[in-house]
Amino acid sequence: MTSETVEHPAADAPQRSARMRESRVGVLRVPDWPVVVARQTGALPAGGEQGAPGAIVHALRIVACDEGARVDGVRVGMRVRDAQAAAPMLALAQADPVGEALAFEQIVRTVLTVVPAAQPIGDGALAFRMRGASRFYGSEPRAIEAVRGALAQLGLVAAFGVADDRFTAELAAGTAAGTPGGEVIVPADRSRDFLGPLPVGVLGDDELPSMLHRLGVHTLAGFAQLPDDSIRDRFGAAGVIALARARGLDDRRIDDTGLGEERALRLVFEPGIEGVAELALAVREPVDRFVRQLAEQRLVCSEIRIVLRGEEGRVSERLWRQPGFLRAGDIVDRMRWQLTESELGSALVEVQALPERLDAQASHMPGLWGGGGIDDRTKHALERLQSMLGREAVLTAATGGGRLLAERGVLTPWGDAAPIPSAGPWPGALPAPRPSVVFRPPLPVLLTDAAGLPVEPDALDVREASPAVFSPPAAARRRVVAWAGPWPIRRRELGDTVHRVQLLDGEGEAWVLLHADGAWLAEGRYA
Repeated sequence: MTSETVEHPAADAPQRSARMRESRVGVLRVPDWPVVVARQTGALPAGGEQGAPGAIVHALRIVACDEGARVDGVRVGMRVRDAQAAAPMLALAQADPVGEALAFEQIVRTVLTVVPAAQPIGDGALAFRMRGASRFYGSEPRAIEAVRGALAQLGLVAAFGVADDRFTAELAAGTAAGTPGGEVIVPADRSRDFLGPLPVGVLGDDELPSMLHRLGVHTLAGFAQLPDDSIRDRFGAAGVIALARARGLDDRRIDDTGLGEERALRLVFEPGIEGVAELALAVREPVDRFVRQLAEQRLVCSEIRIVLRGEEGRVSERLWRQPGFLRAGDIVDRMRWQLTESELGSALVEVQALPERLDAQASHMPGLWGGGGIDDRTKHALERLQSMLGREAVLTAATGGGRLLAERGVLTPWGDAAPIPSAGPWPGALPAPRPSVVFRPPLPVLLTDAAGLPVEPDALDVREASPAVFSPPAAARRRVVAWAGPWPIRRRELGDTVHRVQLLDGEGEAWVLLHADGAWLAEGRYA
């Protein structure tokens, strides 16, 4: 590595640094925002000195908690039962990302009365342009005080960070969050000095920090000195972006549009809507307009959260994903399917479509010589079939995790994201080679001894009985030639134990059987 590479990491770095000095960025963060929203809505009891510590739960894990919970030893990522053991008085509420996003809109609108441009960046944080605000109010600290005063009207306290670029400002706000109402202002041209001592883990990417640690690089200062070409060759475009951020050269801009009505769709019906056909007619034109407005900004939506609200107050909420991006017809179809599957119990009075992920149009354009993945003709054919036959009629297969064969293959409707399989381990799972035929659900069969009596797993285990006759599904009885087992499968999540047996019948077919709830079931067959 030459000194020239270290001192001049990019040819245009001075120009980029000068541009950033002209566009200082402020970031405010409301600490523990999910907990704040839950207390405001009553999902959690009021906090304070006399209130119980609070935490937010998703998939039986803690995803957010307040300071009182942290004092008791509760941490994000902890299992609920471990958190309750650490803090017996812990109050819990389910995660409500839609409610949090809608509540944050009020913060955005409030901040926009003080500064010219602001953009929500998730996790209870908001980025805003500091240059114009600091000129108007006289200095950056005075601009922060103006924003702080606006938030005080909402009863909120935020931490603030200011820097030449957004990445540094976000980390500065995170540092300030340790003190109620704290603020950290990084002087102009000092972003790299502020970032240098921080660990590489703040880059957020799992692979990059892990590799850097193995290379002996533990801080952003060390990472910032690495050659551009080496990082590009090893980590690609994502590594180059991370390298620029480590050098204080994050060039992400603040979105001028703030909230923007084009970024969310909300429709209210009076009187309410009763059927899916009526819903499709009512939403088609607004959804078309919504998608066109995104297209005018060269954006497409690849994930959308749809919220349906019934006249009696029941709510159906679901996140929809699709390979590629969602067109207007795709969004309308998902609104229809969700209404069909929901149990609102009354007329539909409100529909919300909230984009969870917006991508640049260019990232979804086909390459000059075609691209990988599923081709457009096949994709359109699948979507057409699904539109005609229903969401559950077109399924895709993915590998899952579990002890039973049916759990190893997961079928999800086309366009839905397959659930992320747990890494296990899965004690009791059938080792390879696995049966080529898996029954969904397992089919009832008969397994008897030479006297014609049903065989019990406990008797097989101590060899007090031996299977002699096997009656497969919809077939005549067969002689049992060989068998092995039983192997118990203890399922703690269900609080029961099933037993698995393998056998070879007189027709030369091999089977995998399960004994559950006092009956034998055919789980799979070796072809």
